[in-house]
Amino acid sequence: MSRTAISNTIRIAVLTEAGYRCAVPTCRTILAIDLHHLLPVSKSGANTSSNLIALCPTCHALFHRGAISRDSIYAWKSLLVSLSQAFDQRDIDDLLFLDTPQPYPLEVTGDGVVKFSRLIGAGLATYHLAIHGRETLRYRLSLTDRGLQLVHAWKSGDRVALERALGGA
Repeated sequence: MSRTAISNTIRIAVLTEAGYRCAVPTCRTILAIDLHHLLPVSKSGANTSSNLIALCPTCHALFHRGAISRDSIYAWKSLLVSLSQAFDQRDIDDLLFLDTPQPYPLEVTGDGVVKFSRLIGAGLATYHLAIHGRETLRYRLSLTDRGLQLVHAWKSGDRVALERALGGA
C-alpha cells in the first residue's frame, strides 16, 4: 500500500492526545516526536487518530527492534485516550509525578491540594493533614491504591492490568 501524508488535523489530534510528548509513560520526551501506526500501513493501517500514537524516535526504534511490545503500545494508547478525555495534560503529568519516588513524603499547602483536586476527585490521589497548629496547614499527598494500580499498569504496558485498573472486566 502506498503511503499518504498524515493530515495536519490528525497529526495535531494525536500529538495533543499525548500532550506533545512520547506516549511511553517512562519516557515522555518532548524534543522530537514521530507518529507510529498501531496497525502498519503495510497491513492497511489508516492515517487515523485511533491508529496513531506519538513516540519519540528512541521509543519508536525500540518498538521496531522488539524491545517494546505491541501490547504495551496498545495499552499506552488506550490509557492516553481515556485520560485525555478526563484530564488535561497537567493532571496527567501530576499523576505520573505522584508515582515518582520522593526522598520524603510530598507535603503541600491548601493551594497544592487544589492543584491536585481533579486527581483527588477522581479517586486517584488523596491528601491528609500533615502539620497543623501555629504553622501553615500542610497536607501530605499520595496516590490512592486505585491511582497506584492505574499508573503501574500504564507504566508496565500490561493491557489486562490496565483494563482492571480502569474498571473493566
